[in-house]
Amino acid sequence: MDERGTPSKLMDERLGHEDGSVQARYSHITTEMRRRLLQALTETWEKSLDARLAMSPGSPVAVSTSC
Repeated sequence: MDERGTPSKLMDERLGHEDGSVQARYSHITTEMRRRLLQALTETWEKSLDARLAMSPGSPVAVSTSC
């Protein structure tokens, strides 16, 4: 998430951490922040599926692409 520029407040929420700092208290998570994170995680997931297929195109283990 750091590499994708995810705000620390959103990372803390996703990871179940609590930050008691003043900055964390006065910053807020927006819908746009969540949308960008979802897009970034989806792109990462899709790239990992492509990489897996490239490594083992004949794998007997099915790849789940449904969400």
